Parts: sequence; C-alpha cells; structure tokens
Amino acid sequence: MIFFRSGIPPERTRQLHRLERLLGVRFRHLRLLNQALTHRSYTSSGSGRESAHDNETLEFLGDAVLGLVISEDLYRLYPVSEVGELAKVKSQVVSRTTMAEIAQKMELDRWILVGPGEEARGEGRRPSVIGSALEAVLGALYLDRGLLPAKQLVRKLFRHQVEAVETGELAADYKSLLQEYALRYFKATPEYRVVGETGPGHRRRFHVCVGWRGRQYGEGMGLSKKSASQEAARVALEHLLAPVP
Repeated sequence: MIFFRSGIPPERTRQLHRLERLLGVRFRHLRLLNQALTHRSYTSSGSGRESAHDNETLEFLGDAVLGLVISEDLYRLYPVSEVGELAKVKSQVVSRTTMAEIAQKMELDRWILVGPGEEARGEGRRPSVIGSALEAVLGALYLDRGLLPAKQLVRKLFRHQVEAVETGELAADYKSLLQEYALRYFKATPEYRVVGETGPGHRRRFHVCVGWRGRQYGEGMGLSKKSASQEAARVALEHLLAPVP
C-alpha cells in the first residue's frame, strides 16, 4: 500500500479532504484530522498503521475548546446574567444530545474509523461515537490551526443553538428526541411516570421517571409534569449517549 509522508493512504486522504471542504477548514497536518476520526476500537484491532492513536485525548481537548467558545458567546450575550443561569444554558448548548444531532446532520459517521467487529455492528453510527468524534475534530483543529479557526468552526456548527438562546427558543424537545432514539435503537416507546409531588399547591414540584421494558433511564424534577418529563428525558439522553467505558 502506498502512503504519503503523512502516513495516510491516498484514498483516505481524499476522503479527509472532502470532509475539510464540508467543514470549510484546511488542516496543515492531516494526521490530526484522521486521529480525530479514529475510534479506539480501530487502533486496538490493528486495522491500519495510518492511525496509531485514537481520538479520546482530542475529544477531551475539543470539549474544553467548545466550552470556552460557547461560554464566551453566552457571556457577551448576557453579561449581567447569574452564573447559574449561564451554566444551565451552556449545558444545553453543548450537551451530548446536541453534539450527536449536529454530527448526524453532517453524516460524520462516513469518515469515522472503527474496528471490523464494531463496523459490522454499526457502532460508527452510534450517536455517542459520532458526537465524540465531532468534539475531537474541534480539538484537532485547535492544535493544528489555533483558537481563531476553532472558534469560527464552533460558531458555524452551533449557530442555530446560539441563535435559539437569543430568541428564547433554546428549550429542546427532549421527549421527542428520546422517543426517536428509543424507537431507533431499542424498538421501544418511553414511558413517563410521576413518582412524587412536593411543595404547596401554587409551587408544586413534580418528580418524573422515564424508562421502558422495566428499566429506568432518567428522572427529573419540575414545576409541572411537562417540565419534569422534559428534564427526565434530557437526563436519559445524557445517560444513553455517554461514551462506553
């Protein structure tokens, strides 16, 4: 097999250039982009010498870059807001659910390298895998080109989420997202159950759990059954989309 000096085969290089065009960026060191798209199952299987390292450390770095950029944008939008409110908004903008949703729309799974067994099981299409790969791409771009290009890419990818903050439309419909996820991957429909109520009538707080097939996946509290159910769905999605240890 012929390798370029980067150690990446020509066909893989062409694939990565297509992704660069999609993202609107250009890497000086293509091996960093390749690493960002390499799942640990690929390196442990010995599938290819072009990927000596997986993307977990780049994901760690990308998470920090993403958090910094979104935090700065929220601070500029709401300079006098309480820290707790900013943290709550940020957690929704940069959640695993959001990462997976953006990565799925990009069809990022087409570029992710996974081991043969994982590929046969469709692991490369799992929301947690592609969401993590997107974070790793941000980390790789930061290392390769610096903070400004990384900021520009974050703002391009997360433009809709930040605009939703400004228009007050941020509150995601986690129940719909969870139902879609459960139907796709479990062939099941989430069931919500009120398990407790506290507080006086005018400030009633509801405790809701969500699950299916006898297993609970999330729980939430809220001033209405609807808000508590949304919180339970959000927690369930965070749990389901968490990377497998």
